[in-house]
Amino acid sequence: MLEALIDAGACDSLGGHRAQLVAGLEHAFSEAQVRQQERQAGQHPLFGETAPAARPAAPLPEVAPWTEHDRLVREKAVLGFFISGHPLAKYRAEVELFGTRTTATLGTWSDQKVTIAAVMSVVKRQVSKKSGAEYARLVLEDFHGTAEALVFPDAWSRLNTVIAPDRALLLTGSHSQRDRGEDQAPFIVEAARPLGELKASGQVALALRWNAATPPEADAARAAAALCAAHPGPAPVLVEWEGEGSNGGGAARLMSRTLRVEPNDELLGALRGILGADRVHLVKAG
Repeated sequence: MLEALIDAGACDSLGGHRAQLVAGLEHAFSEAQVRQQERQAGQHPLFGETAPAARPAAPLPEVAPWTEHDRLVREKAVLGFFISGHPLAKYRAEVELFGTRTTATLGTWSDQKVTIAAVMSVVKRQVSKKSGAEYARLVLEDFHGTAEALVFPDAWSRLNTVIAPDRALLLTGSHSQRDRGEDQAPFIVEAARPLGELKASGQVALALRWNAATPPEADAARAAAALCAAHPGPAPVLVEWEGEGSNGGGAARLMSRTLRVEPNDELLGALRGILGADRVHLVKAG
């Protein structure tokens, strides 16, 4: 019961992190058992004090904190939902850039391919009564709620090592023609990719917006370039230029030939501090 309370976050105010509190339970139980035995045995202080002196609290064990993934998985196992965060939070940019649907709109029938970024809340393997082939039913979870999806045998044979419980994935799929007009058309998964691979593979680019009317100062531009050079990685660096054209306006997107960066929060925050929050954002590469 106490471990469940710790997993749910009910003991966070006691100090330490949750992994320490769980690791310290055995010692705490042993200490409580000793004190209870002393009371039952009628032991009294040597000099007749009415109450024994309080014992110093034992330090919490020095153990590594749980990863965010482990913390959230344990949290949900106890509560049925996430409370201290969401597994998709660190992939918010990928969710917004690559997902064309959310769980709230996934059941709306379309004749086009659709994509959704979600956590695999439930992966249930099943066997077709007709063919004997294995397929899967999924429950997806994102910032909007939950939705169901199907992975038919052909796709499941390719994706069963990728689609697993609690993984954050970008799913691509479609709806069947026979479900046209249904209020909640089943989403049929045809491809899946871990969200964590998108930035690493260079499919997310860093874009800097520059405007001809209010261009960045030379010092700011040099500082931004130096920051990018100090954070090498797989992401292309783009300059989105808005300037004057023959019709009174024009725009262009230019890609740096020399700079590629690691688009982490540290770099984004530093660039926004130099250039302004509205001039730094992430886009789909290409």
